[in-house]
Amino acid sequence: MESRVVVVTGASSGLGRRTALDLAAEGHRVCVAARREERLTELVDEMGGTAAGHSSHVTDVSDRAQVKTLATHVRDTYGRCDVLINNAGIPGRETFGPDAVEKIQDVMNVNFYGAVFCTAELYDLLLASTPSHVINVTSVAGRIATPGFASYSASKFALVGWTESLQPELAKKGIYVSSIEPGFIPTEGFPQESLTSDPMLSRILGTDADVSAAIRDAIAHRKPQRVVPRWYYLLQVPKLLAPPVYRFVLNKVMDSPVAKKVGS
Repeated sequence: MESRVVVVTGASSGLGRRTALDLAAEGHRVCVAARREERLTELVDEMGGTAAGHSSHVTDVSDRAQVKTLATHVRDTYGRCDVLINNAGIPGRETFGPDAVEKIQDVMNVNFYGAVFCTAELYDLLLASTPSHVINVTSVAGRIATPGFASYSASKFALVGWTESLQPELAKKGIYVSSIEPGFIPTEGFPQESLTSDPMLSRILGTDADVSAAIRDAIAHRKPQRVVPRWYYLLQVPKLLAPPVYRFVLNKVMDSPVAKKVGS
């Protein structure tokens, strides 16, 4: 890829941080956004500093007013936006009931509306920079829902559906939209401790480097979807071909000791 201006949200740790570093290493100018200012400052320095064209902006993507100031920063600093990576996200796990509503709203505000706000506020720059690209970091949980993670699954299902609806609409305008769908990836926000400590279950894990590579591959080749690790894509097949069997097996699996360990 030629040098581009890339905006990465949720960049203070995990997938966003790894992706920002890799893009900077490839020669792109990267604007990183997240809520933790100190982490962002350290990241910009690690990428090569402002002299290399990198910048940061403290942003809570669930607050549209803050996203507007991020867009102003990108406009004033670069005058364009070639790639927007909507990566910011928070975990969500709860037993549903009246008390769960506020948690669901919080998760939806970050994981879904955060991507909507960022894409909307940077839309004019993306349109002016065509061919440009929007990368939405969704999840395998946006295809396969499991009990106990209703808010997270709902936010990612919404993001997957929104992404797939936007793809043909925005492609006509020269803005390509991709869904990056990680499975179990250990990060600061999603440590996956029960999996990393198990010799067998640890084999199903991917890495932040895998996700970064998938994101860069989707940008370079305009791929509409990448699942990480790739074999996770096969988990969707039973659901599509034999829904009753899929639901029966899912219920059995979720009651198993392995599933309880995965969900812990």
